[in-house]
Amino acid sequence: MKRFLTLIIISMLLLGLNLVGCSNVQQPGQSQTSNLNENSQPPEAEATREDVLGPEKRVAMGFYTDAEGPIPSSKDSMMKHINALDEVAFFWYTFDGTGKIIPSGKIDLSIKDAAQKNKAKAYALVHNMAEGRFDADLAHKVLSNTDTRANFVNNLVNLTTKDNWDGISIDIEKTPPGDRNNFSAFVAELHKALKAKDKILNISIPAKFIDYPADLWSGAYDYAAIGKAADQVVLMTYDEHGLGTTQGPIASHGWVDKVIKHAIGKIPKEKIVMGLPVYSFDWGSNKPNIPAYLSYAQSLEQAKKHGVEILYNEEEQVPHYAYTAGGIRHEVYLENAKSLGIKLDYAKKHQLHGVAIWRLGMEDPAMWDNVLKTYGTNKNK
Repeated sequence: MKRFLTLIIISMLLLGLNLVGCSNVQQPGQSQTSNLNENSQPPEAEATREDVLGPEKRVAMGFYTDAEGPIPSSKDSMMKHINALDEVAFFWYTFDGTGKIIPSGKIDLSIKDAAQKNKAKAYALVHNMAEGRFDADLAHKVLSNTDTRANFVNNLVNLTTKDNWDGISIDIEKTPPGDRNNFSAFVAELHKALKAKDKILNISIPAKFIDYPADLWSGAYDYAAIGKAADQVVLMTYDEHGLGTTQGPIASHGWVDKVIKHAIGKIPKEKIVMGLPVYSFDWGSNKPNIPAYLSYAQSLEQAKKHGVEILYNEEEQVPHYAYTAGGIRHEVYLENAKSLGIKLDYAKKHQLHGVAIWRLGMEDPAMWDNVLKTYGTNKNK
């Protein structure tokens, strides 16, 4: 559902900068300060679905996107690792101001069918991107009007039944803080309607370690309310640093742990799917807040091209390197099998439902060795 995305218009102007899905960037000037609800207790846990996994099982979910400039689509990675994947969310749909579902990707239902034939659940991912940006106005327009929201819910349910999806994955980001209750109501209403059709509701939410309802990025997402209604909650534990910030780890291990600890105080841990970033960011000194978006393979090629060594920060548990080109200094942060293994261990430590990979096709191939050890129950079916 990191899922979260960078600006398409800007991305076309920069090498390797393209869609960054399910993104979780803290915008400049936005803070994460405390509120009075910090000590509230999580709601009673409910089964995430009828075939809820045992205590030692962890699902592996993958986000699927079309090709992003030079970065190939997720298809090859999905099919290569389909036996490790329990669920795949296809980033193929958006909506308009009336709640009508609109295709936003190169929809090929035969790919969805292939995932299902290989025993993976397939979710239609619906987002609020417009012209390369998460559209706050669109989210407000649809969620704040009860009639429009009801139409949206009905259209989402119809999408699942018409095209035989196992459920809906919602990635509505940058919802205005004033629509906090509207977003929660939408999740509850959609869950009720999907449950009547035996469909699953998967919701992506931005990472935070303090709940501040007025925050422009994360304030609209009431963890407790969302966790009570949704079947699964993808906690987007990435973009600690990203578009809108200066250079730094995409997800340092301490930050990830802090975000998870906050979430399990609000959401039943049996419902939480930890977001796993597998991409890289390249910050140039000439554009200090607009990093280029790279796959793992691209980041390795770039380091080799400039003859620099990839270092590993043991304190933050992330790989990184720096180089200079055309008089411009660049700092690159990436994720490899080692850093991702640390994060996989956190999901096990906190007994979360599983992990969600943003996005398939960008990863260090070696990471699958770690995933296969304790994640992905599909291979055992």
